[in-house]
Amino acid sequence: MDTKVLQLQKRASYEFQNIQDKYAISADTRTYALADGTTQSFNSEIWAEIITKGFVNNPTFNANDLIHYFTTKVVEYKNTNFKFSDNPAKASLERTKLNKGATATFIGVQYTSENKIKIITCGDTNLFLLNSENNIIAFPFSQIEALDANNYFINTEQLIENKIDESFFKQKSIDFKSTDKIIIATDALSRFILNQPSKIHELLKIEDFNQLKDFCLHYWESKELQEDDISAIIISAQNIGIVKEIIPPIGFSFPKEEEVEFIPKSLQQNNFTDMEMKEIKNNFNAVAQDFHQVKTRLKNQEMLLMIVISLLTLNILLIYFSRPANSNNKTNKIDVNYESTIFSILKTDIQGLKTEFSELKKETKKEKTTTENTNYKEESPERKKEIKKAGYNAAVDSPRDEKTQKNPGENLQKKKDMK
Repeated sequence: MDTKVLQLQKRASYEFQNIQDKYAISADTRTYALADGTTQSFNSEIWAEIITKGFVNNPTFNANDLIHYFTTKVVEYKNTNFKFSDNPAKASLERTKLNKGATATFIGVQYTSENKIKIITCGDTNLFLLNSENNIIAFPFSQIEALDANNYFINTEQLIENKIDESFFKQKSIDFKSTDKIIIATDALSRFILNQPSKIHELLKIEDFNQLKDFCLHYWESKELQEDDISAIIISAQNIGIVKEIIPPIGFSFPKEEEVEFIPKSLQQNNFTDMEMKEIKNNFNAVAQDFHQVKTRLKNQEMLLMIVISLLTLNILLIYFSRPANSNNKTNKIDVNYESTIFSILKTDIQGLKTEFSELKKETKKEKTTTENTNYKEESPERKKEIKKAGYNAAVDSPRDEKTQKNPGENLQKKKDMK
């Protein structure tokens, strides 16, 4: 069966030569490639064409090998003789874009002899397999949310800077039958199929450019299809056969929006009377005066606002710098008072202990004296008898005589000698 290629530029691009989607097919290697150049980069369609043609001529499904191969192709892109705008401002913008490099999505597909298709992809270009049971297998994205979340693209500058690795790519091998149909589509059409899978049959029925144009215009107007470059490769079987290309014919373009140049009318063409001129002048002066008043009020409000902001800032700074100091002084004061209180309590306790000890000492001394006196009074009669037996005639009315206490035998001897 034949292979169909459908392509139509978005209306904002006007002419088909401005389409940024590029494809390549190789019957020898049974390989297909489709790339979508991004609008944000400069001449991205040139980069998209370079990588698609390079892949079908040298197909590889190893991510690291493909990165290396695409890196060698960056030189070819940079050596392109770019044509910049005649407008200096626009040309400057184009050169800025060029310095950031060209960017594109990519998908490569190859049929193998084992009734399989190998797929390698980077970005939001998608593949759909429609089997005889009308079931659709989508890869790499089966949900619109996942497709919209894609952040991977092949950028020339990132390739040179080694910022692209194998994580940018997704790979898969799918079994197929001769009755299966493969559709490779860029992001806008892929989003449309994911959202309305039944419309894939409408797409497959397109056989000429008018049908393609009507299909796109209808769904662009209904907002069901994003208005972007539309590209699809429809493969009916493993044998490529004749490639049927459905694209805009030569000379076709979407109508450009009419640009209306504004040309102000000269006041000299109108004849005003003195009264009318005076009224115009008065109105102008009134407007100028009102504008001056508004400007003055705005200026005053601006000054007040600046003063308020300054006061608030100063207040915040004062709070910030003064609060910790006060807090420390308060803490120190509390600590000093606490220490003074403890010291006073200890001092009072010590003084009380001293007083109690002094009173206890006095009481002990008093008790001792009382005990001695008591012993003296109790022993005094007996002592008198002993002294009398020893020969003393004198009465003992006082405490013990030191001489008697010391030498009682000496007094007894003297009494015997006197006899």
